[in-house]
This record gives sequence, structure tokens and C-alpha cells, in this order.
Amino acid sequence: MFDDSPTRLPLRLPGLVPPDRQVRIYDPGQMASLPSSIVESAALTGLGALVIDDCLNLLRQVPDHTFDLVLTSPPYDGQPKYENGEKYGRDWYEDTFLKVSAEILRTLKPHGSFVLNYRSRRQDGERGTLQYELVFWLREQGFRFCEDFVWGKPSPPPGRWKRHLKDAVEYCFHFAKTPEWQFFPEHCLTPARWDRKDVERRKKLRHNYERVNEPSGQGRRRVQAGPAMVRPSTLLHIEPEFLPNPTEHPARFPVELPSFFIKLLTQPGQLVFDPFGGTCTTAVAAESLERRWLVAEIDASYTEVLPERLKKGR
Repeated sequence: MFDDSPTRLPLRLPGLVPPDRQVRIYDPGQMASLPSSIVESAALTGLGALVIDDCLNLLRQVPDHTFDLVLTSPPYDGQPKYENGEKYGRDWYEDTFLKVSAEILRTLKPHGSFVLNYRSRRQDGERGTLQYELVFWLREQGFRFCEDFVWGKPSPPPGRWKRHLKDAVEYCFHFAKTPEWQFFPEHCLTPARWDRKDVERRKKLRHNYERVNEPSGQGRRRVQAGPAMVRPSTLLHIEPEFLPNPTEHPARFPVELPSFFIKLLTQPGQLVFDPFGGTCTTAVAAESLERRWLVAEIDASYTEVLPERLKKGR
């Protein structure tokens, strides 16, 4: 886990880190299965590593079949890219993002999954369609499209638009490398609604009847109340991130979101990667769930909150 000992100071690693980059070593632990060039230029905990670099540079050093899960939220279309007014446009997704996703496909283990949190912005009064096009592009690359999860925000940020309501929905698209992708719904069971009032309600629903062989051919038997804990649905009720934002990152997601997919798609000790790490929420979730993790982020200022977040577990 994170060690905030004052004896661990920022340092340079000659020959492996550009002279203008500082790397803080939190713990000298090693990341099994990753090249030493990555491990030696990363900020480490006992379970994970943060690399300040373009994720493509990092991914091209990673061997085939390395990651058990890749989970990320790339910059949304129209989001500012630099302070000079340049933005992430469609061309960035057709070029850079697809290069990143091709490397993700190569580096996933055969049982691995890729979860993409993405929502197209509104522009000129119209919702963008890039969120749907990405699904087709990734399928053409060789990914299997397993599921689309809807992240529903009970308390979405307020907004004032002439012809739109508050934006309370984002998507999490689940892709896999092969049909043998691993799946652990028992890790994230939720309480069932089997109180007496709900049982009576369910008795009135046609799909809660079961055919039986009666002489008339019309007999049905009511389905009885089931277990206390059941599988969750694909609708994820998770509040947006309301914690202080000292780095001013424009699009943070709450730690509960990556935590859900880490539990659903990995076992403790397996390796999770986030190529667009931002404030390192995926790292915080993986560390608290005892998964190994690797996070890449090109803007070091966003990652400065990671030590404190690891200590707090949020």
C-alpha cells in the first residue's frame, strides 16, 4: 500500500526518464509481467504503477496478453486539448484513439475485457453520434461488443439549455477479446426486492409466471421469491463526482464506477490498466480492491492528487 515516508523524495532516474521529468517512488515493489523500462520509470505502490507519458508510448512497450482489464474514459469530443483553443475532434478518434485501442486489443489477455466510458457532447443543438460509431469501429478492429451499461446519475449537474434537459446519462461499453471473457457477477451482488409488497406486485406480472402441464393447457404457477442477493442490472445508479477538484480536471468519474467493473470482470491480484488516467480514479479503485494496476497520464498535474487519494481510498 501507499507509503508516505518523508525519506522517499522526488528523484531522477538517469537514462530512463527525460531530464525535465521527475518521478516519485512511493515503494520499490515490482510489477510482474511488465518490462523493467516501465517499472523503473514509474511511481509505484505495492500493487501498482503510475507512468507520466503518452499512453501509446507506454503500450508499445507492453507484451502481448498482459492485461486482465482495461478501463478508461478518454477525452470527450469537443473537449479542450490545449490552452490555445485546440480541441479533441473526430480526427483524433479516427487516428490516435484507434491506434490506442489496437494496442489495447493486442495487450489484453484472451479472457480480458475493455470497458470504455464515453458520451458524445452536444454541439449546435445536436447530440453527437461518435459514441455509437466507436462501437462499430472497435468491432471492426476485432473486439467483441459484449454489453452497453448505462450510468444513470441521480443528481446530475445543473445546466441551462433551450431545448435540452439535465444530462443524467453516460455509457460504459464493454468489449472483450474472445468469447471466453471472464465474468464474476457474484462479486457485485445487490439486495433483492423481495419484501411482501414487492412479492405481491411480481405476482401480477406475466413474465413471473411459469407454464405447467395442466389438463386445460392453461395452468401457470407463480414464481416465488428468490435469494436475498441478486445480480445487478446494466443500469448503474451512481452519483457524479462531487469531491473537491484541486487539479481542475474537466471530466472526473466517481470511484464507484471503475470499482463496479473491476469487481465484475477481474479477480484479486489481476492487472488493470487505464491509458487515460486523469486523476487516477481507476488506480484508487484497483488498489482498494487488491488488484494490480497500471495507469498512464500525459499531464502530470492531474496525477498530483494520487498520493492523498490512495491514503484515503477515494
